[in-house]
Parts: sequence; structure tokens; C-alpha cells
Amino acid sequence: MNILNIAADITKLIKKQNQDAEVTIYETNKTSVSQRLSKIEQISQSKNCTIGIRAIAGKNKAAYISTNDLNNLSDTVSQVVEMAKNATEDPCINFAVNGSNYISSADLSISDNNVVTVDNLKEIAEAAENSALAHKSITNSEGASSSYALVNTVLSTVSGFIGSFSKSTFANQVSVVAGRESEMKVGYDYDIACNFSDLKLPELMGKEAAKRAVDQLNSRTIKTGKFPVLFEKRAAKGLVKSFASAINGSSIISNSSFLRGSLNAQIFNDRINIIDDPLLPRGIASRPFDGEGITSKKNIFVKNGILQNWILDLYSARKLDSETTGSATRASNAAVIPAASNLYIENGNVSFEELIQEVKEGIYVTDLFGFGVNLINGDYSQGASGFFIENGKITYPIHEITIASNLKDMFSNLFVADDLTFCGQFNSPTIKVSEMTVAGSLND
Repeated sequence: MNILNIAADITKLIKKQNQDAEVTIYETNKTSVSQRLSKIEQISQSKNCTIGIRAIAGKNKAAYISTNDLNNLSDTVSQVVEMAKNATEDPCINFAVNGSNYISSADLSISDNNVVTVDNLKEIAEAAENSALAHKSITNSEGASSSYALVNTVLSTVSGFIGSFSKSTFANQVSVVAGRESEMKVGYDYDIACNFSDLKLPELMGKEAAKRAVDQLNSRTIKTGKFPVLFEKRAAKGLVKSFASAINGSSIISNSSFLRGSLNAQIFNDRINIIDDPLLPRGIASRPFDGEGITSKKNIFVKNGILQNWILDLYSARKLDSETTGSATRASNAAVIPAASNLYIENGNVSFEELIQEVKEGIYVTDLFGFGVNLINGDYSQGASGFFIENGKITYPIHEITIASNLKDMFSNLFVADDLTFCGQFNSPTIKVSEMTVAGSLND
């Protein structure tokens, strides 16, 4: 099956009806294995091909449709064209008018041609879980999993652009329990990469999951107060994701972001730079072109603490009287929305030890719980666990706490270490927020 030819054929069918068309095809092959206590729980293998079509009638009316039926494409085309003709006019509908050159996915190193079998995935899951269970304080397992997916993507646009790329994704995870009924703590570790060779060894994942569980034993709670809060890199990803949502063009258009009106304003200290790089070699969200056929480029969204731009596709750019940042993504039905690719906070110029050493009393957050982020007004309140900091040293584990503030205040009082690593779409060095309200359960 040649999905490039299918995309071209669908585009031609719609153009025969004197309408414009954009076609997205995702051809996905995925295999996954999960086990618990050395027993296989599930083996899953799937192959599917989803075609998404956006038909544009009269340049200002659009409709979307998806199908996996390759035998009735003519009927599907007729249906989406008729839908477009009857759609509501929208003067901000926009699409690329010129074809675009782009870097090949091979140059981005996001497609690994190694053959990964079910047996390979079994071995990885087993090694990770066995390594974790080998720790004497680990008493149970929540399971381990390993998966591999290959997605071939094709995009055909109004401009005559037709491009394709392939991306492989490997993901491993393990979760175990330390302690007994009176106190049980869960520790987990995970890894995700486009290239198998970039994955953490499963044995190391198991040891890390076990360590995280054991380190939380004998946790205490604390009195409520105001403290500096450090976010471990894994926990800091959530703040990066919230920032991405707040500067998304769709959020700005709908007036649902606390950062609306903050363009070109100083929202971080002048040492903070935040970058979105779809051309990051081996990046999990790297892509040679965006969902509208625009050549991918690195965007600096925060430079020296100043917000430089919104995350924009062509539609939101027109709505906001701006230009696309090449950030369009396509849903399975070819609908377009702006979204970040590999978004990260650049390294600071101090080490983790230096970041923590000035903290007389504070909190080191390793895990967050709940959904306490209000992007409309920036209010932030999350359940958390981690460790208490005394005199610049991590001391004892803590639990049953809630950390609260407002994201605007957190951003303006945010400092970062120099320990950035990449794992997933959103990444950050260790973060310190100068002061947050920390609610514990101890009485004064």
C-alpha cells in the first residue's frame, strides 16, 4: 500500500469538484507487552491506516472526516465535500499557498529500523520488573510494560505540497511497591525514545523504581507554611506543559489563558529561555514539517524572560494578526490545531547542589497528584510528595501536602539548574520557585 499515492488520489478527487483539499494519512504499527509478578498480562499487536480529509469549499468553509475504509474513498470524498459546502463561513480559514522544502526524517534520526519482536519486549519488561523486585524492601509490583510503534505520516495540502516521514517510538515503564500494609509506597520509572539505543537499560529502570519507592518509606507530614519549592525534573515537566497550554494560540483566541495580554512582557527572570524545537535530533516530537506543510523551525518562545510569541498555526495566526510559528498538528480527521513539539526550558548556570544549598527550609517535590491548574486565572494547587530540605540538604521524605500559588507568581520567581535531560515532549532542568504555600496536615 502506497499511502503517498492514496493521498495524491484523494486530493485529485476533491479538486475535480472544484474544491480545495488537505489529506493526512497515519499508518500505524504497534506492539506492546505488559506483565505483573513475572506473568504476562497482555500482548497487543495492531496495524491500522487512518485517512483524514479536510475539504475547503469557496476558500472559507471547511469540513473534516476520517476513515479507515480504503475501498470507498470516492464516497467519503463526496460526503466531506458536501459537508464543506454546507458549513458555516469562516473568513479566518487559512492554508499554505506555496510548496515547501523540508529536512528529511532520516536527518532528524527519528526512525529506527531495528526489528523489535514480542520476545524482545517481553525480555525488557521482565528485566525491569525483576531488577526492581530484587530490592529487599520491595514487597509487590504494579507491573512493567514495553512497547514499540512505527507511524508513517503523509500530508498532502492545497498548495500542492506532499510530504511524508516515519517515526518510531519505544516506551518502557515499571512500577513497584515498598513496605507493608501499615505503610506502602509506590515508585515508578519510565523512558521513551525514538531510537532503541537511547533507552535506559531496563535493569537501571527497575533499580530506580525500587529506590523511589523505598526512599518514600517513613514519610512524615509537615506544618502549613510558606516555603521555597524545588521541582525535580520529572515533576517540572508539568509546569512546562502548563506554560505551553497558556501560550497556545487557541487559548489566546478563546480568552482562556492567564497570559493573554502578556506578549512581549517580562514574565520570567532574565535568565530564562524557553525553546520549542521540532528539529531536535532524536526528539520524541520532532518532525520535518508541521501539519500544514510548513517547514519546521526552532522557535524561541521566551528569551531572557520575555514572552516572544504564541504557539500558532495558520488559522490562529490570522485570528491574532500574526504569522504561523509552524506549530500546526493534525488530528486523525485532518482537523488542525496549534501545539508544541519538543518544548523545554534551557539550562541555567548553577548546579542542582547550588540551587538547593541556599534553602534553609523548603520542599523538594518528586511527584504531583490531581488536576489543580486553572489556566484561565493561573491558580495552581496540586497534591505532592517528596522531601523536606533543611540547611541546603535533602533530609526526610514527606507526604500528604498540597502546594499552591499562582502560575504568574511562580514564573516570575522561577530559577533553574543546569541538569536538563530529554525524555518526552516537555522537558526542564530542576526548577526552584522562591515561595509557595505548602499545606500539611500537622496542627500548629
